[in-house]
Amino acid sequence: MSLVTFINCPICQQYDCSRHCVVRNSQVDNLAQQYVTLVLNVGLHQPLYVDAYYGPETWRQGLSLQPLPQLRETCQSLCVELGRISTMPLSHTLSERVSFLAKQLDSVAVFLRSLSGEPLSFTEESLGLYDVRAPKYTLDRFIECRDQLAKLVPGDGDLTARFTAYRQPFIVPSERVSAVFSAAVKRARALTAMHIDLPENERFSIEYVTDKVWTAYNWYQGSCSSLIELNQDQPLYLERALELASHEGYPGHHVFNLLQERDLVSGRGWLEYAIYPLYSPISFLSEGSANYGLSLLMSQQERLEYERDVLMPLAGIEGDIVQYYQIMTLYKQLAYLDNLVCQQLTDGEIDDVRAAEMLVEFGLYTDSKAKQRVAFYRSNRSYVINYNYGEDCVREWVEKEPDSKRRWQRFEALLKRPRTASGFTR
Repeated sequence: MSLVTFINCPICQQYDCSRHCVVRNSQVDNLAQQYVTLVLNVGLHQPLYVDAYYGPETWRQGLSLQPLPQLRETCQSLCVELGRISTMPLSHTLSERVSFLAKQLDSVAVFLRSLSGEPLSFTEESLGLYDVRAPKYTLDRFIECRDQLAKLVPGDGDLTARFTAYRQPFIVPSERVSAVFSAAVKRARALTAMHIDLPENERFSIEYVTDKVWTAYNWYQGSCSSLIELNQDQPLYLERALELASHEGYPGHHVFNLLQERDLVSGRGWLEYAIYPLYSPISFLSEGSANYGLSLLMSQQERLEYERDVLMPLAGIEGDIVQYYQIMTLYKQLAYLDNLVCQQLTDGEIDDVRAAEMLVEFGLYTDSKAKQRVAFYRSNRSYVINYNYGEDCVREWVEKEPDSKRRWQRFEALLKRPRTASGFTR
């Protein structure tokens, strides 16, 4: 199955024609520079907006805070110019570049509306920023899952309290977190390198932090280097070590960024990929692929054996990991509760207190974890759809290929040439 849709010259029908396709790389390069500069300027208003930048340093030197109306006007002008170019004869390569830039710029325009104080519903925001409308769920779905968990989790009484107590022995002691997480990252890297050609100079460092609304974060530094931060505010459960190692590192965010830097920015000079605006369509693929990556790295049985034979001894943990996996696999079905609670909070249907109560009652969160998650909702709003729905969509796209080796090729192709949601969920 082809990984791309080929677009031939509308005049001579040749692939990547440079004779009749009147738009040139230099014109798109110029628009790409304007797009990158615009995103950098928006980042001066919202520091979290620019997640990573590895383009020319001169482009961000000397930037000064521009009024939001001016940035909105610049964005609109770029959208109009891209729209004009999209109607002209384009080579296949330029057609893809123009399409990517257009989707990204549309999201910049929506984000600027939000920064300007325009209220956006959860659905309006998810469509405008991430190019996707996530499925909607009611509490009935989660109540059913909760009832199933109640039959599996040992003990009597309140299910949230029982679930918390059951998981307690599977917490990695704080003094062993570094050894366990480092081992998990090392294993994830080794398995990824068997399928993806990683640059010799790629590297990462790990830091342990506190007082964050997230559990872990990859800060891509450029030059194939990342800083992975692990938040110590909440306990690290055994199964989260591999999940976070693959999500933040291999084949997750670290690999996602370095492949674009190596192949697109350095390799082809496409500088529109030299910047990663967090609240944009590229995050749907970034978070979805990072969540899905562990499924490619290991089968359920392989993961269980690695955690039992390597990570549990490192952590000094003992317990029935087979039963633990059975319970945690069912628990993962509660992931979409994120979308429901965040949607109701964003749309003003509930307040922070009720949001936290719902997470405790239906998501089996501890009180402190629920408060942290509500803070994440307030900070990132509809971004939550990128994790669960993004993972489902990436899985569906990759697993259209039945052969496991070719699945890796399909997955790598998706990372190397990112598609927005509407480009791979159809």
